[in-house]
Amino acid sequence: MLKGSRRTHDARHLNLTCADCGARIAGLPFAPRTDRPVYCQKSARNRRRQNPQMWR
Repeated sequence: MLKGSRRTHDARHLNLTCADCGARIAGLPFAPRTDRPVYCQKSARNRRRQNPQMWR
């Protein structure tokens, strides 16, 4: 897959909210799963900064 050609999955019909801040999530760069938390872009960025080892 080429960089910048990431497919966005429409998640509006799933009524997803961020596990950290509760913000509604309309689209995701991956297919959501029910067994993992979902984070908005801002919360995901903050989590990566707080624990960079987790994202390698």
